[in-house]
Amino acid sequence: MDKSSRRKKKYYFFFILFLNDLFFLILSFLAAFVARFGFGISEEIRPFVSYYVFYSLAGIVVILAMLGFNRLYSLENIHPGMDINTKILLSAVIGIFAISTLNFYIGRDDGYFLSRAWILYAGLFSFLFLILGRVLARRIINVVFNKAGMKRNAIIVGVNEEGRRIAKTFHKVELDSANIAGFVDSSERLQKEDDIIEKFNDYKVLGSLDGIKDYITQYNIDTIIISSPGMRYDEVQGLLDSIKDFDLEILMSPSLFEFSVSRMRMFDYAGIPLIQITHVTQDWKMKVSKFIIDYTLGILIFLFFIIIYPFVGLAIKLDSEGPVLYAQERYGENFKKIRIYKFRTMVKDADKQDEILSKLYDKESGFKIKDDPRITRVGKFLRKTSLDEFPQIINVMKGELSIVGPRALAIEEGDQLEEWEKKRMTVKQGITGLWQISGRSDLSYEERMKLDLYYIHNWSLWLELKIIYFTVLRVLFRKGAY
Repeated sequence: MDKSSRRKKKYYFFFILFLNDLFFLILSFLAAFVARFGFGISEEIRPFVSYYVFYSLAGIVVILAMLGFNRLYSLENIHPGMDINTKILLSAVIGIFAISTLNFYIGRDDGYFLSRAWILYAGLFSFLFLILGRVLARRIINVVFNKAGMKRNAIIVGVNEEGRRIAKTFHKVELDSANIAGFVDSSERLQKEDDIIEKFNDYKVLGSLDGIKDYITQYNIDTIIISSPGMRYDEVQGLLDSIKDFDLEILMSPSLFEFSVSRMRMFDYAGIPLIQITHVTQDWKMKVSKFIIDYTLGILIFLFFIIIYPFVGLAIKLDSEGPVLYAQERYGENFKKIRIYKFRTMVKDADKQDEILSKLYDKESGFKIKDDPRITRVGKFLRKTSLDEFPQIINVMKGELSIVGPRALAIEEGDQLEEWEKKRMTVKQGITGLWQISGRSDLSYEERMKLDLYYIHNWSLWLELKIIYFTVLRVLFRKGAY
């Protein structure tokens, strides 16, 4: 991307984010006043309203200044994470400290000290409102960038599976609308990786690193993503030196897909950059949290299941011959065999059609058939709406499944797991999981396995609740199910 376009993008980013923060800070201080004094201004507080207006403005100015000091209006901080929430918290704390200090000195002269409850509310609301506001602002910014023709254009350095996975991920994130112009790598590695290049038919391999400056100009590039673990230090440094005259964002993948950023801490050890990865264990806190979620949600879902059962059952019976519920033997935790229940979505004796089953239980097909002829008319609707999954709540109430967890595998599928994939069986299997909210049936088999392992390696209560929340959204929008 040329410097003028990049500069324009920075200005847009700054003004949208600044105005957004200003709006939500004003809202937070107003909310703090209402929380402390109510909607009606009493005669007792009326003479001092001007004080609260003055200190609110002072606090807003200090917080905005601290946000700027922490570079939170820099385009480089457009990505979520990156310690942004910590910096917002620090800015809010300093703003409230400034209000308290200012009031202490001025209050000694005029005899009025601000309500301590208002100060606490102002700090809390500033922090929360700024975080929520920036979620909204990021969406607005990306819409504006797209409308103004300022989409992110990226080149990935590294013709390998990791680079391809990064490209697919960027392509799926509709909010960013990133355009991957193509891949580059060293001439030496390109000659060695002919078999990998053949798999890149959905992406363009531009050529050698030697021509990267031409590619940057030709494709209006503003982002370079380095995803080549085989690159030596001198190669990386040489690449950075060759593109230093361009105003670019440089991203580097650490090749740690299976670990959450929340588990990583980067630090310097005697000049060596190291990443510390914290250990996640299935301790009593995880088990208690999942128990509470499973049975709290389980009871609610079970009641809903009882309500819809007569209506769904009648529709199934009128549509095709066979039982309402379908029971199938699958592998549960640690390969223990369990019988899971679903609303029947296929014709009677569908599991005896050997020709179709031979295609189904095959890794190449991902154990999925998109246009399965065995599915009934009502079955298609049940699968699209995920209503067919509701009877599995019986398994949850029996303690055989969890609400969230890796999907329980059919016996034929579980028997084909490779050694590294068997790790997913060490936890209680679930009704929904990470891959169900990341594309559901649109994902490849390997991607589904890796997302299951990511869930196990990075479990947290926040991740559990996030999966449940996005599962509801996915079901409502009916995307990726068949």
